[in-house]
Amino acid sequence: MKKFSILWLVGLFLIPFEALGTQNDSIIGRPYKSFDTTAFCSYQGFHPSQYLTDNNWDILCAFVEPGKTTKLDSLVISYSKSQLRLLEVGDLLSYENSIYTTKMPIFGKTETQTIRRQSKEFADSIFPIIEPNLRQLITVLGKAGYAKQTYSLIFSYLLDTYIWDDERLASPDSCEDHGSWSGAYWAMYEPRSHVKVGTNGFGPVYQNWTNDLGYWLKSNKLLDFAKEVNKTQGNPIENKEVIDALAGWGLTNQDGKILIPIMRVGNNDKIDVLCKSITNKLSEAVKAYCHSWSAEHNISTEQVGQIIFYHEVMWDLLDLMESKGMISMPPILKGEEVGKEHFGDICFIVLQDNQD
Repeated sequence: MKKFSILWLVGLFLIPFEALGTQNDSIIGRPYKSFDTTAFCSYQGFHPSQYLTDNNWDILCAFVEPGKTTKLDSLVISYSKSQLRLLEVGDLLSYENSIYTTKMPIFGKTETQTIRRQSKEFADSIFPIIEPNLRQLITVLGKAGYAKQTYSLIFSYLLDTYIWDDERLASPDSCEDHGSWSGAYWAMYEPRSHVKVGTNGFGPVYQNWTNDLGYWLKSNKLLDFAKEVNKTQGNPIENKEVIDALAGWGLTNQDGKILIPIMRVGNNDKIDVLCKSITNKLSEAVKAYCHSWSAEHNISTEQVGQIIFYHEVMWDLLDLMESKGMISMPPILKGEEVGKEHFGDICFIVLQDNQD
C-alpha cells in the first residue's frame, strides 16, 4: 500500500485493469481493455476483479446511472439473477427498491480529464514545497550506494510504500469492508501516456515493475527469500538452497550477503527522516484537498477519495521528477536486455524499526 504482502497470504497490488465512465461518454459498449482500472486493496479469498465474470462488467457500466433490470433489457445486455447477486456479494453493485446502482467509482472521459487536470495542478503546487527534500534524499541515496536503485526507491519506496505507513493516507484496512476485500477499486476512462509502473510486495521484499520488464524472478523464489530476510533482519541469509535459487539475480552474493538496499522505517537515519518529512507534507496536503474533492466526484468516503486522488498525483510527481532529470527509469524497466543481474536494480527490502 503498511502494504499487505502475499507472504502473509494477503495481497496488496496496483493491478492494471481497464474500465468505463460516470458520465455520458459512450461508456456502454466501450471495449474493456480501452480503460484503466486500479485495485488498491487488501483481500482474503477474492480480489474485487474476480467478481467480473461473464459480462458482469457490462452490467456495472449500465448501472453507473441507476436503474431497473429493464434498463439491461433495453441495452440488450444479457444477465441472470445469479450475476446480479454476485456483484452485490462483491459489493460492486447495490440494490434498493428495485433499483441497481454501481458502487465502484467509474469515471467517464470528461471527469477523468477533469481529475487529471486537478491532480496536475495539485502536483505543480506541492512540488516546490517538497522538492528540496526530494533532492536531498536522492543525494543521500547515492552516497549510501543506492544510485542504481534510486528510481525504484523514489517511486516504489517513498511514493508507493512509505506514504501509507502510520496512516499518513488511508490504507485499505481503514476503508469500508466489502466482504472479501477492503480498500479502493476504481476505473478511469483511459490510461495515462506514462508507461505503467507498479510495486509488488513479498513480505519485506519489494519489486518495482513495468509492463515492459523482461526479467521476472518467480514469486515462490522471492517468497523464500523474504522468509530468510525475516529471519536474519538484513544480515546475510544462510539457507544454501535459497542462495543458489537467487544466483545471478543481483539480490545476494554466493555467501548470502544481501546486495539490495535495506530501508529501515523508523530508525531516524537521514533517509528515514527525509522520507518522513516528504510524505508528511504530501499526505497532509492530500487530506486537506480531499475534504471537498471526494464529495465533488461522488466518492463514498474521504478515505477512498484520498487513495484515488493520491494515485493520480503520484504519476504527476513522477513525471515532474523525470522531466527535471532528478530521476530516470533504469534500463531494465524499459525492457532493455541488460541481463538478469540487474533485477537487483529494481528491488529493495523494508524492515520496521521500533524506535520512536
